Amino acid sequence: MSGFRLTPAAQADLDDIWDSTLDRWGGIQAERYLLAIRDLCDSLAEGSIPGRAVDRIRPGYRVAQAGAHLLFFMRAPDGTVEVIRILHQRRDVSRQL
Repeated sequence: MSGFRLTPAAQADLDDIWDSTLDRWGGIQAERYLLAIRDLCDSLAEGSIPGRAVDRIRPGYRVAQAGAHLLFFMRAPDGTVEVIRILHQRRDVSRQL
């Protein structure tokens, strides 16, 4: 298993997701939601979920969904999954990437 890493932008997205979920739904739901995102990252790293190519946005980018959020990622030459951004599905992703 090669693992995954978050870019600084993806980490900031995750922090924002935590804050907004905590404010709206409470701590238990915030923990569950972030765990679901973490589980998706692990599955991407293991290769059990390939994601979908989104070359129209950026060559080499792939996307996978966790709840209402889209994880944009690339696979590095060493096999590590690099999570670029974690954006809400309603955001204009082409402007954010």
